[in-house]
Amino acid sequence: MTDRQVRGIHLPVLSPDGMSVAFAALNALWVMPIGDRPRKLVQAHASAYVQMPSWAPDGESVLFSCEGDADGSSLISVHRHWLGSDRADVLATGGRLHPVLSPDGSRLACHDSTGNLLIRDLATGSEETLVAPLGANGLPGLPSWSPDGKYIAFCDRNRLNARFREGYNVIRVVDTGTGQWTAHQPAPHASLSDRGHGGPVWSPDGSAMAFIMASALWVMPVHPDGTPAGDPSRLTDEAADHPSWSGDSGSLLYEASGRLRLIDRDGTGRRTVPVPLRYRRCLPSRSDVTRVHVGRLWDGTGETVREDVDIVVRGNRIAAVEPHRARAAAGEKLIDASGSTVIPGLWDSHTHPWQYTYGGRQNSLMLAYGVTSSVSLGGFAHEAVRIRESVAAGSMNGPRLFATGELIDGSRVAYSMGRAHRTPDGVRRSLERAVDLDYDFVKTYERAPTWIMREAVRTAHEELGVLSGSHFLSPGAAVGQDLTSHLQATERAEYGHSFSPTGHAYQDVHALYAGGDFKIIVTPFIALALLMSDPSLAKDPRVTTLMPPWDTAFVNGIAATPLTDAATRALQQDAAVFRKIVADGGTPALGTDAPLTPIGLHLHLGLRALHDTVGLSAAQALRTATSVPAELFGVSDDLGTLEPGKLADLVVIDGNPIQNFDDLIRTSWVMRDGVVHRQDDLVGAFATRSAEQRTADHTDWLTVSRELRREPCCPGTPSTSRGCPGGAPLGPPRGVWARRPSGRRAW
Repeated sequence: MTDRQVRGIHLPVLSPDGMSVAFAALNALWVMPIGDRPRKLVQAHASAYVQMPSWAPDGESVLFSCEGDADGSSLISVHRHWLGSDRADVLATGGRLHPVLSPDGSRLACHDSTGNLLIRDLATGSEETLVAPLGANGLPGLPSWSPDGKYIAFCDRNRLNARFREGYNVIRVVDTGTGQWTAHQPAPHASLSDRGHGGPVWSPDGSAMAFIMASALWVMPVHPDGTPAGDPSRLTDEAADHPSWSGDSGSLLYEASGRLRLIDRDGTGRRTVPVPLRYRRCLPSRSDVTRVHVGRLWDGTGETVREDVDIVVRGNRIAAVEPHRARAAAGEKLIDASGSTVIPGLWDSHTHPWQYTYGGRQNSLMLAYGVTSSVSLGGFAHEAVRIRESVAAGSMNGPRLFATGELIDGSRVAYSMGRAHRTPDGVRRSLERAVDLDYDFVKTYERAPTWIMREAVRTAHEELGVLSGSHFLSPGAAVGQDLTSHLQATERAEYGHSFSPTGHAYQDVHALYAGGDFKIIVTPFIALALLMSDPSLAKDPRVTTLMPPWDTAFVNGIAATPLTDAATRALQQDAAVFRKIVADGGTPALGTDAPLTPIGLHLHLGLRALHDTVGLSAAQALRTATSVPAELFGVSDDLGTLEPGKLADLVVIDGNPIQNFDDLIRTSWVMRDGVVHRQDDLVGAFATRSAEQRTADHTDWLTVSRELRREPCCPGTPSTSRGCPGGAPLGPPRGVWARRPSGRRAW
């Protein structure tokens, strides 16, 4: 098998002496002396996720975030690895992200899961919340200390008014002593590109900040308190991400579409930093033969079910589907699924990689619910490539990922992974980066004007050979896009064109989706109401143990709520639209928009809605999550059905979902690319907390869930009264505006 060059170099950061780089790749933490080979410091467990490296000021240790708390909670913690020894410490637990030490090494700045900026005194262990985030829709950016330790700068989003959630990605500077803050835009009507790791990064001498704007690297002079001292200067014309300074403030490291570059502070002397790191796909040998004895098989090609058959897998592909043979041939491994039903691996056609909050749980949850293929419709570009490679290499559990980068948007953005643009050059850089990183899909977002949408379509079709889509039925179809990621979602004017204010879609909408070329990925948020009809789903170990505690609380809250007439009407209203699209010949694929909805679980709720409420047959409903997305994304030669020659992606179900569709959720194990992943193992990797520890945890996880889901993208999502079937909204935004000091302009 051919080795491949790693392109998923994630979050590279230059050491204080400028001689080494720390980064994440292949689900491991690496340190590489410049000009030498990378050295692996930490290999995360396949169910975990290592991320967010930063250097200690003396360069003798590296901090990072990963699952594995000292108290056994298995939430993301801050770890410290000492380079000169095997010593490793846990500095903060309970869901702590973006760790950065103060210049004197005595204090730790980090974010909690909802984006609060925390300061932890390492000597005493005391922790305080310095400021709350200005808006929702993802974490603020990485904290960056001023040289004297008096201030912290980071990227945050300034929601401009109560009507629209979008705002600018601004540089927010906080006084660590008082909590007072100011915010600055580098240029009028301009955003930093996104709230990933695009800066601002304070230079060690305190004279400047570096950041990514218009998908390029910029440097701006600043005063000691972080206020701008002049106009920013653009250093690159290629797409740039992840800037970091050398200790002498003379040069910067940045990432350019999977390649590392060093550049002098004045923009001269650009050079490439090679990263000699390769991987190969982790697949069974072609000589490995597995015979799966199947009690019932729905192969995805029709309505019928075959009984008592064998699926013969050679390596990672199906060699034969044949009547059961009493004895396996010599050299074959036999797996008994004679009491089960086997179907093709499920797809979730609308997800967002949110590992920086969920860690490895996101991938494990999808596998545990039978999902073997996942389509990202928006995420941080380098992270998506990293996950795609890590799963392929076998260093991370999960479904195969069809990856894309950030949501390509206009000058104002909502989500942390929205990429802000207001110039053609910025759009060009972002789309060149899409080609370099080999996106599987190109998505524009709600404030991207039509000229950006057209450029995205051109790049997707002509240079990548993939689909492009958005929230827009119109003008999406008019500019050549291929699909919408919802029936109805936010648009620039904050109202939809797909159905009326009373929830009815008309003939022109049905005709467009049934016409053949323009497609839809349906995301039935209101299917959460079906939890009320089957509250036993909340007692499943995938909910109680594998989900993070905020989602466990969310699912339990809905499951304990009586089904209301309003929720039933909303479910029927959505069903009527989907029923008409299918009757007119449309072929929707099913997605969930996870983690806005409970990961893995909501795919099954959506399938139940399509079967029980829309009225699709079991096979019709299953095709929306098997053969239809495989055809939509151009991989039906390999995926979507269980036929000889195709990849060995299958789900084993303890029951018969063709006769009793509710059995579908009883997925005991999956095979992805010929490799078996059992639900018990996936759940067991997180079963570290005793019942006593869970009972003693007094964190209000439902409040955490409300914070993570506020300011949603779409009508009917879980933070609205329509999407929360109990009828109660999940909570208003926090009153963060009261924290702004009087008499000082924020922007």
